[in-house]
Amino acid sequence: MTGNQHIQREVEKTMESLEGLKRAETAPFFYTRLMARLEKTETNIWNRWMEFLSRPAVSLSLLFLFLLMNGYLLFSKLSVDDEPVTPGSEYVAQQITYFDNPTP
Repeated sequence: MTGNQHIQREVEKTMESLEGLKRAETAPFFYTRLMARLEKTETNIWNRWMEFLSRPAVSLSLLFLFLLMNGYLLFSKLSVDDEPVTPGSEYVAQQITYFDNPTP
């Protein structure tokens, strides 16, 4: 038997074995159970809280509020430099300069 005939017979065997095949199918209730599980949502306090925060009006309002507070704190910090120095902070400043620059 030549190699070419042997290959041809193997191809025919393989094709005959594929004749009885059918498409794989799932049980009829599979999709109904799958859809029921996908539609079922757990409603605990965290899910409701995150759902509330994910609304565009709420999230944009919170963003605006944080930016407003940040701007207020930034500009109020600039005006704090004009405040008088308290005696306690002056003492701490003297101690720091003493340890940084000791006198011989």
